[in-house]
Amino acid sequence: MNSDKPFTKFHKKNNYRIKKRDGGLPESRQKSTKQVKYQRKILKIPSRLERLIEKYIENKTGKPVDTPATLERIRQSILAQKAGYWSKTPHAKYGRGYDVFAYLAYQAPCYIIQFHYIIQRLDKSGVFPENIRVLDLGTGPGVVPLALTWFMKERKKGTLTIDAIEQSEEFIEAFKFLVPEFASESPITTDLLQHADIRTWQPQNSGTYTMITCQNVLAELPGESSKEKADLLIKYCSSLTDDGILILVEPAELRHSTELRILQKNLEKSGLFLYGPCRYIHPGPCEPETCWSFAELSELKPPRLMELLSEGQDGYRFMNTDIKFSYSIFTKKPLAPVCPDSFIQGTIPLGELEDYLGETVTIVGAKMSMDIGNREFAIFLICDGSGGAKVYLIIPRSLKNEEIKSVKIADYGDILKISEVRVRWNPKKGSFNLVAGARTRVSAMHK
Repeated sequence: MNSDKPFTKFHKKNNYRIKKRDGGLPESRQKSTKQVKYQRKILKIPSRLERLIEKYIENKTGKPVDTPATLERIRQSILAQKAGYWSKTPHAKYGRGYDVFAYLAYQAPCYIIQFHYIIQRLDKSGVFPENIRVLDLGTGPGVVPLALTWFMKERKKGTLTIDAIEQSEEFIEAFKFLVPEFASESPITTDLLQHADIRTWQPQNSGTYTMITCQNVLAELPGESSKEKADLLIKYCSSLTDDGILILVEPAELRHSTELRILQKNLEKSGLFLYGPCRYIHPGPCEPETCWSFAELSELKPPRLMELLSEGQDGYRFMNTDIKFSYSIFTKKPLAPVCPDSFIQGTIPLGELEDYLGETVTIVGAKMSMDIGNREFAIFLICDGSGGAKVYLIIPRSLKNEEIKSVKIADYGDILKISEVRVRWNPKKGSFNLVAGARTRVSAMHK
């Protein structure tokens, strides 16, 4: 198990690059089987929301959305935004109407899907309150409020009140059109839409919000250190209720993903408690600087506007269907232990695997990647928070028993107990491999 090909992906459809650096993951050649329950559904934004986005663009331009000149100007704005994202110092500007049109057409659909997924996971875990008051930092055109509204309509119980902060006037205009209209005829209200920079706005009341959200914003704050971002978020967390939740979402690309893990540590040092997806099952020195871990869902079904933009030469540049993202969820007070003692008893911390080379062991860890294997082996990143070298679970695809299949269908962040796996060291990768065999057994801890 010493596959040494560099990890480099280039998805021509949306110019998404992930390259191996220190702490990177092995190359993936197989379609992932993760998050199966979510993927069985077609991943698409609601049809009504698609129509609202098109209607907004038509109202602003006074022309049908499929007008060639309109589509071409949106394409040029998408290319400009992508160039800013991939620059050495990432930046984005949303000062013109076409900047917002580009965001709504290219970025927003995936962002809505990914936040909808996170909320579904929280609800399934039983930590999502019935009645919610949210403060969304850097709301843009209302992507997080739209995802929450979609979820609440599906849930059919509880109330949702949304306050939001945004500094772009063009984004605010889009928010005012899209969010109230999409939330109509439901117990969902928008009380406050503040035109301000989140770095300077002061929270008004303490203990007001059950949830504070910040999606794809922090990476676009130039010149802000991780400590400064943590201080900013802690300031806002004074407005959280005692049982409130903070949700941060950033791109899956290496630099932003690892920066989120570093920020995660700074927030813990400032008094917040990490809920997920990382799990501290065994004590040890977590090393966020080398932690590259992200969720990945199945591909988005392109909205009609995205399909219109992708027609013609080089159309792949405007097709954004890969949904990959890094996220962190925090609470103000500690929740129940991640694992009961009975589940951990008799397991070996991953940070001590060096003492068990060649032996079979039992471990407990969180599944922290999709299937990143090849034709012969399924491979998953496993972590228990105890530090040390990266650890990968290696499963020969010839193994067909149900317990091995349970690893493949487990969600990102799910906790697994794996027994009778053999410990190997991969010197070229500097990582441990836990190799599954016919006697390997797997059980999942369901929260």
